[in-house]
Amino acid sequence: MAKISVIIPVYNVENTLKRCLDSFLAQSFKDFELLLIDDGSIDGTGTICETYSLKDQRVRVIHTSNKGVSQARELGIREATGVYSIHADGDDWVEPEMLKDMYEEAVATNADIVISDYYYVKDEVEHCVQKPSSVNTKNIICDILTGKMFGSTWNKLVRHQLYECYGIHFPKDVNYCEDSLTIIRLLLHIRSVTYLPKAYYHYMYNPFSITQLVSRKTFEERKNYINCLKQILNDVYFEKAVQENILRMKIDAYYSKLFTSRELKNMYPENRKYIMQSSCCLNLKILMLLVSWGMYHLAVFLERKILHV
Repeated sequence: MAKISVIIPVYNVENTLKRCLDSFLAQSFKDFELLLIDDGSIDGTGTICETYSLKDQRVRVIHTSNKGVSQARELGIREATGVYSIHADGDDWVEPEMLKDMYEEAVATNADIVISDYYYVKDEVEHCVQKPSSVNTKNIICDILTGKMFGSTWNKLVRHQLYECYGIHFPKDVNYCEDSLTIIRLLLHIRSVTYLPKAYYHYMYNPFSITQLVSRKTFEERKNYINCLKQILNDVYFEKAVQENILRMKIDAYYSKLFTSRELKNMYPENRKYIMQSSCCLNLKILMLLVSWGMYHLAVFLERKILHV
């Protein structure tokens, strides 16, 4: 049994996968397994996976038909044998001390989850601090819902038995923020969370990812995610945080002009309720009200010239 299982779902990432795998095989910490879940790739990804499995016995490859990233992660969870587990994406890469530092922190504090910072790489490299407002798990969930923390699984080392102990699975038919839903479900059960104030994971900006694209399809995916949140978080404690998550989703859609003026006006009464109940500053509420009424140009002008939010 390895101390850590690294789970990497891959789909058509032949151009970046070698960098990702090389960064893990260069870890100073050696007692880990690397599970590559090939989700029906149609480029050279599968061949690269097999090549690395021949180079290093810690690499295991599982080929499956294309079922989406959520089910690929779930398959990795079922196959993992590590005491702890962590996820990664095939277009990202990590610093060589990541597994060692996170594992040592987990053991030293007997933590169920260790959270670290990460690097966001777009035009420049940004160090994204992920310090929770407190280590109270309810507060961490609210931090994720309101965007103060990223709900990813790749900067969180998890005691692996918790998935089975609490019957936690990656959701079927959800491929937007499926990792956030799973982390939130874990946080509802556990009590021991530790924050490690170092960045190791290089999260590479991808303009074609579902989290970056705004379309009718991705809007529906986000609605699906919100509906799952509502089912999971039926505690009134989370109501305002869930509402703000809904609001951000809608505002993104409105700024991208996914709706006609008629559609916006039909949705306005419900949107106004969410906006007025949110904890956003007054200036931001004004922008949201304008955008949700279809006044895009006025909202953009005020944002740039007057409100400075």
